Amino acid sequence: MRFILIAAIVFLCSSCTAWDNTVEVGKTIWGSSTRALEQARDHAITRTYDKSYWDCVRSCITYAKKHWVIFKKDEIKGYMVVMGVKGCVNTTEIGVFFDELSDNKTKIEISSLSTNAKRKVARDLFHGLDIAFGYLPPDPPPPPEPVKP
Repeated sequence: MRFILIAAIVFLCSSCTAWDNTVEVGKTIWGSSTRALEQARDHAITRTYDKSYWDCVRSCITYAKKHWVIFKKDEIKGYMVVMGVKGCVNTTEIGVFFDELSDNKTKIEISSLSTNAKRKVARDLFHGLDIAFGYLPPDPPPPPEPVKP
């Protein structure tokens, strides 16, 4: 009886692992896998803010909605994937990952297989967060269009 119970537990654990791999393969085929972006985090552009995890996540989502397309997000797992960066191919995926270091400290990582897209998103997002968190003054409004006679 004990052998059957151990065998059943081993079988269930191995099926969960197989299911997880099957799900990841399906996501890769569908195009919603974040595996490549996760692996690119080794070369991510990072910045740490003295703000809570949720302040950083909400501010990043607010900024991203105004400037790019949010392709995928999971606030609980701590990431979002954006696309539609000007000057890059529309389907280039850029990952924004959040790591809660403490109650009031959060690290944000920007990763992508495209160095150009990664740099643009990091520059724009970190600038927007610096303004949102009061580290920089707001950008001046653009000059008005000249009146045509």
